[in-house]
Amino acid sequence: MDENRLQFLYGDRELLIEIGDLFLAPVDVIVNAANGGLSHGGGVAGQFIERGGEIIQQESDQFIKEHGELETGMVALTSAGSLPYQAVLHAVGPRMGEGDEQEKVRLSVSRSLKLCNMHDWDSVAFPAISMGIFGVPVDVVAKGFFHAISSFWDARLDESPSKIIICLTKDSFQSFRDAFNEAAKIPGEAEQKLQPISKDESEVATGIVSLDEDDISALEDDDDVNGWFK
Repeated sequence: MDENRLQFLYGDRELLIEIGDLFLAPVDVIVNAANGGLSHGGGVAGQFIERGGEIIQQESDQFIKEHGELETGMVALTSAGSLPYQAVLHAVGPRMGEGDEQEKVRLSVSRSLKLCNMHDWDSVAFPAISMGIFGVPVDVVAKGFFHAISSFWDARLDESPSKIIICLTKDSFQSFRDAFNEAAKIPGEAEQKLQPISKDESEVATGIVSLDEDDISALEDDDDVNGWFK
């Protein structure tokens, strides 16, 4: 087994949890762990501007000017600038101490996946949302990711995205992998389908997205519509 990667299969879908550079992930879109003001000043968020150009910050500022700050669990969309991706999704995760941190991580991941589905983006890469300076423990973040991904795929057979990568640092990988693996052992219909396997086995508009009646009816429940976009 590759000690730097954990691979899961969910039917014909693939999830990779690995030590890797988010900006080198071979996917259609990547996710930024953003703050509510979409101010990408430091850390991984700052690298989006360094690598993708000021256009990402300019589009983020325009979004905030038009729609106001994002609440925890919400997701905004900008172009990817000079990055080799179709878009950047800016997901606002919780800060430790807000309460319901696991559920808020789940919401930010789930809504990012729904945006991919709406735009037919078949692959997406995430950082570890809310770890680092936001201070949410690794096991809480891992469980939030697990429930978002397993529930999303369970409800959407044969729909995009079919490949998800979670990019971690060397320091966080082992703890995240252990917590995610533990969550996958919990009995339940969706959880039983997400199975780990060994290495041997195996121009978008900036800002909020307009939802028509078909889009809205495809969402799981009213709560998904009421807090997703302003």
